[in-house]
Amino acid sequence: MTQRTAIVTGAARGIGAAVAQRLASDGLQVAVIDLDESACASTVEAITSAGGKAIAVGADVSDEESVKKAVQRVADELGAPTVLINNAGILRDN
Repeated sequence: MTQRTAIVTGAARGIGAAVAQRLASDGLQVAVIDLDESACASTVEAITSAGGKAIAVGADVSDEESVKKAVQRVADELGAPTVLINNAGILRDN
């Protein structure tokens, strides 16, 4: 069976982190993507400590070039993505 790779945006915390961990527990490799790559460390640690494979990737999903670079990095390190969970959002108060 070919290893599947998921990209989860907004995955540093909250719903995105929970989805990333669930996908990993289902056997997928996961790219944990958030604006701040270092903020993804706890999600990646939770996945890897449970025996899964994950990488942290910093990307601004509102910027096309940033997204292209992130997807290329995922493809290079984990293989072509087969699942996309677009969880990132922008909160605008006022």
